[in-house]
Amino acid sequence: MARDKALKIWVDSITHARVGLSAEEAGTTLSEYVRELIVRDAAEGGRADALAGEVLEMQYLNAMLLRSLLGKALGDAEASKLMERARTKAHEQAQATLTEIRQRKPGT
Repeated sequence: MARDKALKIWVDSITHARVGLSAEEAGTTLSEYVRELIVRDAAEGGRADALAGEVLEMQYLNAMLLRSLLGKALGDAEASKLMERARTKAHEQAQATLTEIRQRKPGT
């Protein structure tokens, strides 16, 4: 009979907070929650990893298409300015959202 094995993992603080909140919402410990995620992912053949790659690829595709369309409609210089402003605003919004997530108390 196979014996259970312990895993030691390291994640960034944002991931730890998110997974911790998910575990609490599920009414389980963090270790049990992560174990279930790993077991489910293994049973599905690693689909979570493939999905993350597909999402990233789609984000790049959308960015490239948008840049191409803006370049054709407004010219390359103006499109570059717009893309840079959008990138800055997206970064600011992402940071604000992450700060909000970090500050949330469990159960709120």
